[in-house]
Amino acid sequence: MKKVRRHPQAEEDLKDATWHYAGESISAANRFVAESERTISRIEKIPGAGSPRLAQDLGIPNLRVRAVGDFPYLMFYVEHGDYVDLMRVLHMHRDIFSIFL
Repeated sequence: MKKVRRHPQAEEDLKDATWHYAGESISAANRFVAESERTISRIEKIPGAGSPRLAQDLGIPNLRVRAVGDFPYLMFYVEHGDYVDLMRVLHMHRDIFSIFL
């Protein structure tokens, strides 16, 4: 198991998404937070399970992407020797390339 280190921008992304869902309902916000934590736990247990599809396109070696349950958000992370860097948590309809490049 590898501990996930959350970059400040990933923390900000999670906070923004939670506030967005809180505007809809507290229940939706709570479900998003719970699913985000479950996804992070899964990343810690099996970091290699995330999709490597965007790593080459973005020029970020070892980048992996994992969906946040049934929410339209993606977690972007890089696995290192003994930890995982959670870089961003972005809505899947955002322009991912302009954000990372």
